Amino acid sequence: MMLRACIVLVIASLDTYMHERGVELLDAHAQKGNPEAAATASYLGATAGRVVGPSAKATIRYKLSYKTLASPRSIDQLLTAVGLVATDVWEEMAIAAGSRPDRLRNQIGLHYDRRNQIAHEGDWDHVALDFRPLEDANVADCLAHVRALVNAFDSVV
Repeated sequence: MMLRACIVLVIASLDTYMHERGVELLDAHAQKGNPEAAATASYLGATAGRVVGPSAKATIRYKLSYKTLASPRSIDQLLTAVGLVATDVWEEMAIAAGSRPDRLRNQIGLHYDRRNQIAHEGDWDHVALDFRPLEDANVADCLAHVRALVNAFDSVV
């Protein structure tokens, strides 16, 4: 069970990291002007007046707390909301990580899916009537990939 907890926590750490970076990015984007504030508000399900001003960061953090930001699609949506071209960012991150965009996206998608199997299905295989296999190497791969993704994101965005 400890290995399963590791997978869940590694993906949770990615989600937390993306939330904090998302608050910074969304706040900076909203402060650029009315169209950007409107786009930020639309992404968050808020009004433009709530994402600017003294309580903007708190509002953004609160609204963002309802989103999961650990899947490639949700990361794309965040990038688009802050005016970036997601495919360009993934390409730059892949170059920084020494990989390809499709590999980065697919790997994090697989780790996110495995986290969902653990968290929502108890990692139980209903066909084999047993837990899905999990080894130290699976956890090490998940950790290494999330670390590389975060480092690449930091260097690009």
